This record gives sequence, C-alpha cells and structure tokens, in this order.
Amino acid sequence: MTKTLLVRDVMTIGVPICREGETCGAVLARLKEAVVVVLDEDGMACGWLTRERLGEQQAATPVGEAMDEDIPTVPPDIPVEAAAQLMGDRGVQYLFLMHDWPGEPRPSAVISLRSIEKVIHESV
Repeated sequence: MTKTLLVRDVMTIGVPICREGETCGAVLARLKEAVVVVLDEDGMACGWLTRERLGEQQAATPVGEAMDEDIPTVPPDIPVEAAAQLMGDRGVQYLFLMHDWPGEPRPSAVISLRSIEKVIHESV
C-alpha cells in the first residue's frame, strides 16, 4: 500500500519575507530562494513575488508596486496531487501555507510545483 503524500510532507517551512517599501533590486540581491512574501507595515502578509518577477522590475521599483496581492494558499493536509491541480488551476508554481495568529495571515511554509513533481517522480 502506497502512502498518500500530503502537502505537509513536501512543504518547506520558513518563507523569505520583505517589506512593501523595499526596492526590487535590494530584495533580489539578497533573495536566495525562488519566492518572497511581502509584509505591510504591521508585519502582515500583503503580497508575494517570484525571483523572476523581481528581476523583471527596475531595481528602484518598490516591491509593493510589483507584488501580486493575491497570495495563493493551500492547507497542509491535502494530497500533493490536489495541490498541483490547484497550482495548475491558478496558473502559479507556488502555494503558501499561512498561520493567522493573532488575526491576519503570516507566511509559515511554501510548496512548489517543482518539489511536488520531484517527489512524485521519485515515488514511481
């Protein structure tokens, strides 16, 4: 019997963050991962960007002007195949897991289509 892999089995805990007012160039220069979540002045998640999107911007552009405000989220307890389908439906390569205490969402983990495809391929 094959164990169903869940998002929690594949997710990466910890998400790079930046502030809305930081410049795309500054964030890109320090970003080692593929995505970053943008926090507002209260420390709440307000958007996200890929490394690729950051690189397409003028270096002096504030991140808040370039970010996507619609943060694609996923719960930790669904199968990775369902998460991959959600990514396809939304046209994204990443989904975020958020914790919302106390109140507004903050990033806690991320899962990528690439990591899902890797574990599926390895299990075949």
